[in-house]
Order: sequence, then C-alpha cells, then structure tokens
Amino acid sequence: MKQQAFIVFFLLTLNAVSQKQSQYDYIPLTNAKDYRKAEPQVILAADYVYSSPIDKDNIYRGEATKFVMKWMGGTSDYSFTPDKTVSKVTNGNNELYGLYFVCMAKYALEKGKGIDREELKLSAYALLATYCENPANKCVIKGEIKKLIEAKNQNAIKQYIESKEK
Repeated sequence: MKQQAFIVFFLLTLNAVSQKQSQYDYIPLTNAKDYRKAEPQVILAADYVYSSPIDKDNIYRGEATKFVMKWMGGTSDYSFTPDKTVSKVTNGNNELYGLYFVCMAKYALEKGKGIDREELKLSAYALLATYCENPANKCVIKGEIKKLIEAKNQNAIKQYIESKEK
C-alpha cells in the first residue's frame, strides 16, 4: 500500500513538474513551405498578444510571442531587420521589446509581401504606441514610451525615431 501511494505521489509530482508543450510546438517551421503555411497561426498569435494586457504570468502570451519571433527569424518571404532604437524606446522592458516584434509581424502579414522596411518600422512603432496608450493593456507609461505615444499623437513618429538613431 505504501508503495502504491508513493508511486501515485511520484507520478503526480512528475506530471506537475514536467513542462507542458506549447500548442506552437506542433507547428513545423523547417522550410519555406512550412513558414508560409504557418502564416495564419502567426497572425492569430500576434493578434492574441496584441489584444491581451501585459501579464508576466500569462504563459500563453509568452508562448505566442516566442512563436511569432521564431517565425520572423526563419521566414524568407519577409525581411525583419532589428531596429537599433527599439531597446532605447522600450528601455529594457522585455514585454514591450517582444511586443514591438509582434507589431512588426502583425503589420507585415496584414499588408502582404513587398512592404517597405521604413514603413514597416514606423508602423510597428505606431502599433506599439497605440497598444501602450490603452489603459486596459496595463502598460506603464513613462520615459520613452510616453514620448513615443506623444509622437504618434502628433504624427511625428518618424522624427522621434530618427532622433533616437543618433
């Protein structure tokens, strides 16, 4: 009886400790065809991240962000060049840093192939500002994020980003 109780306890502990696989782990990303085929799931993941508030305890949001970024790193249909100013604008906030890349993917997939890099970059910042200014998203608005929102509301994102590139 003690042995059976130990085995049941051990199995329950093992199950609780073992890491669950993400739903995104089942989406293959090994070749160009896979990346194209995954685009609808990338859009859904990006929309989920963009429509949910910042919450470090929301593992689904984190998994969706990682999936989008993984897709961005391997797709040959789009070019996602990291912007050097994003770390200045997000001030080391990993949630906002990841969200910027989600905004890039979201915008690119909504617009389609052949999008201009400058348009993509500026539109991603505009989406980030729109997300952050929504109180429901629980974003702390201070520093550079506050300036980004102000620049967006004055239609001056390009000037703001250019000032950060220097």
